[in-house]
Amino acid sequence: MAHPTARKLLAWGVLLTCETLCQISLKLAGRATGAFDFSGSAFAHALSVPWLWLGIGCYLGAFAAWMTILRESTLSAAFTTSALVFVAVMCSSLLVFGEHIGPLQLLGSIVIVGGILLLGADEPGSGKPAA
Repeated sequence: MAHPTARKLLAWGVLLTCETLCQISLKLAGRATGAFDFSGSAFAHALSVPWLWLGIGCYLGAFAAWMTILRESTLSAAFTTSALVFVAVMCSSLLVFGEHIGPLQLLGSIVIVGGILLLGADEPGSGKPAA
């Protein structure tokens, strides 16, 4: 069995990857479906788009990773650290869609990462109940 720290790091990598890929996939699915009017035919068309299914699969992968993270960490530290997804999605949208990242977005990313470093530090053993 993997060491708890290695398992937690792997779970964080899976969560970050799945959450980021999910958002990229859903944007691509939205582009592929065009205008969505909540009709039966719009839902049927959306369900025929592979990007939607990749997004759903990534949600499931993120769920599994999140359950592993929560088992190994405190909720307050895990939830705070999960904000890294915002930074990863922003960087990925630059790479995949050529979206602009301005000075305010860069500053926001620095604030998010700084906040995670200040608030998200997990103390060893803090995710386990006292004996």
